[in-house]
Amino acid sequence: MGILNPAALPFVSLLGVLVLIYLRQRTRTRIEVPSLLFWADVPEDRVRSRRFRPDLLFFLQVLLLLLLIGGLLHPYWSRAVTETRGDRQILVFDLSASMQARENGVRRFDLALDQAKNVLHALAPLDEVMLIGIAARPQVISGFTTDHRLVLHRLESLRPQDTGTQLELGIELALVQRDRAGRQAQIHVFTDLSSNQLSLSETQQQALTYHRVGETDDNMALASVHVYQNPFQDYSQAQAYILVRNYANRTKTATLRVELNGQAAFQEAFSLSANDTRSFSLSGFTGPGQLAVHLESEDALAVDNHALNWVAARRSTQLVLVSPVAHLHQEVRQLSQALPGVTLRSTRPEDFSADQVGEQDVVLFHQFVPDEAVPANSLYIFPPVENTLFPVLTEAADLTILDWNDEHEILHNLQYVEALPFKQARILALPSWAQVLISSKTSHGEIPLALTGERDGRRLVCLAFDLDAGNLTDSDNLTLLVLFLNALRWLRPPNPLDPQLLPAGDVFFLPTDAPLDGALLSAPQTEAQALETDTVSLDRVGIYRVETASYRAELYANLFDEAESNIGRQTGDDTGTVQPAVSPGVRTSPESVQREIPVEFGQNLYWLAALLLFAEWLYALWRSPLEGVS
Repeated sequence: MGILNPAALPFVSLLGVLVLIYLRQRTRTRIEVPSLLFWADVPEDRVRSRRFRPDLLFFLQVLLLLLLIGGLLHPYWSRAVTETRGDRQILVFDLSASMQARENGVRRFDLALDQAKNVLHALAPLDEVMLIGIAARPQVISGFTTDHRLVLHRLESLRPQDTGTQLELGIELALVQRDRAGRQAQIHVFTDLSSNQLSLSETQQQALTYHRVGETDDNMALASVHVYQNPFQDYSQAQAYILVRNYANRTKTATLRVELNGQAAFQEAFSLSANDTRSFSLSGFTGPGQLAVHLESEDALAVDNHALNWVAARRSTQLVLVSPVAHLHQEVRQLSQALPGVTLRSTRPEDFSADQVGEQDVVLFHQFVPDEAVPANSLYIFPPVENTLFPVLTEAADLTILDWNDEHEILHNLQYVEALPFKQARILALPSWAQVLISSKTSHGEIPLALTGERDGRRLVCLAFDLDAGNLTDSDNLTLLVLFLNALRWLRPPNPLDPQLLPAGDVFFLPTDAPLDGALLSAPQTEAQALETDTVSLDRVGIYRVETASYRAELYANLFDEAESNIGRQTGDDTGTVQPAVSPGVRTSPESVQREIPVEFGQNLYWLAALLLFAEWLYALWRSPLEGVS
C-alpha cells in the first residue's frame, strides 16, 4: 500500500473546517414569535448548548470528504506480475562519404542496408531495437522499440552524407545505451571500416557484432585545392594549387578540368601511377570569382572528385594609426604606400574617436588604449601602464624570447622569431580572452610579449614591446616587418561578400545579431527552406546560401579527407562476412521477469463518494418531514 500523490495531503485539513461549520451552526438559535412582547417569556434553558454533538449526517459528510481526499492521493497496492521480454539490439550505421563507394555498381551503403534488414528480419517479435546513425556526429535515429516496421522505415530513410565519420563515437554511444535499465544489448555495426582500425578495448570489441562491406580501392580524388592570395594582391596575382591522389593499386587515367565563373580556365588529361600524387599550378586568372575544380575519372567514389574555391578581387583597406610618436607615423606611411589597396589615416591619441572607425578598418594603437570600445579589429603596440584592456604589471628590458606559437597564422612559417628586437617591454597580465603568441621569462614567471584573441566579436593583437625608434622599416629587422604584415593580414576583416570555405561535416554558426525571422537556407540538392536555428550543418559538398533580412552568407563545403577517399580496406577477419544476428553466448529465447507493479484504486473511492452523496441526499429527504412534524 502507498500513495502516489502526497501533495494532496494538506486537503485533510478540510475535516477541521467541517467541524468548525457544525460548531457555528449550533451557536445560533432560531425562534419564531408573533410579537416582541413575548420575547421576555423565552426561558433561559431553551438556548442550545455549545457542546459539539455529531449526528449521522456529520459522519456521512466526514466519510465523503475522506473518500474524495483519498482519491486525490492516488492510493495503490502492489501486485506481482510476470513479464516476457526479448533481447535488445542496437544497430550502429555508418553514414560517411566512403559508404557511397560502389562495389560492382552497388553502393556500399545499400550492401550494408541489406545486411541490416536481415538482422531485423531475424529478430523475435519481443526483441527491442535501437538505431544509431553516425557520420560527422552520432545521432539516435530511433530509440528502443519492438515496432520493427518503424525501425525498418527509418532505416530505409537514411542517406549517406558527404562527410568523414566518427564511428567510435557512435559505438561509444551504443555502449552507453547498452547497460540502461540493467539490461544489456547486442551491438551491430554496419560499416566499410575494418574493426582493427578502431581504437576499442578488447571488452568493447567483444560486445560488437561487426558487419563489414567493401573491398575495392578504385578511387582517385582531389586531395586539396588551395588559392594563395594575400589581402594586398589582385586576382591576377593569385596562385591556385591542386593536388590529385591515386588511391588505387594500379595506374589510372583522368582529366582535370578547372572553371572560373563557369568558363573553362584549365584542362589536362593525365595518368597517375598506383598510390601516387600529382600537383597542378594555375595562375594568371582573368578575373575574380568562383573556382570550380572537377576530376573526371572512372572510379568507385565520385563525391571527392569536385571542389570549390574563390579568387578574390583586391579590396581597399583603411589603416588607422593612433600614436603620439611622429617618427612611427612616417614609417607606417612609407609602408602603406608599398601595399596596394591600403590607405593610411594618421591621428594623435587626443584627437581619436571611435566614431571615426568603420567595421572594415584596421586600427593600430601605439602607446595608447582608448577607454571606449572600438568597432574594428585592432593592433595594440606597447600599451600604456594605465589602461582598461591589458593589465600592466611592470616594465622590463633586455628580454629574450622563450617560446612562441608557430601554429598561429601570424607566426606560421615565420623564421627567426627569436631575432625580434626588444629594447623595452611591458610585462602584461594575460587577459582571460587572450592566448600567448610569443612569451619570455622574468622573475614574475613566464610573461606574454605578444598575445592575440577575440573580444566582443573583434580580433585583437597586442605587442608588449615598443617600435618607435626606426626599427619597423630597418633592413636588419626583417622578422619584425614580416610579423607586422602578418598581423595586419590576420586583422584585415574578410569581405562579407566573399564565400567562406569550410570542410564538409563542419557546423556554421550565424552571427549573434543575425535575425532568424524570415531566414532562408539553400543547400546542395535541396530547395530553399526556412532556417529555424542559428546553425547550419554542412552534410553535403557544394554551395550553401544563408539569407536573412540583414545578413547574407555563402558557404563552400569541400571534402578533403584521406580516410574517406582511401576506400581500399585491409583484408581482415571481418572482410566480406556477415556475423550472426545474435552472437554465441547471448540468450535467444524470451526472458521471463517477475516484478511488482502499482495498482491504483483511487477511482473506486470516487465511485464510493458518489454513492455516499446519494445516500446523504436520501437521508436528508427522510429527515426533513420529521423535523416539520416536530
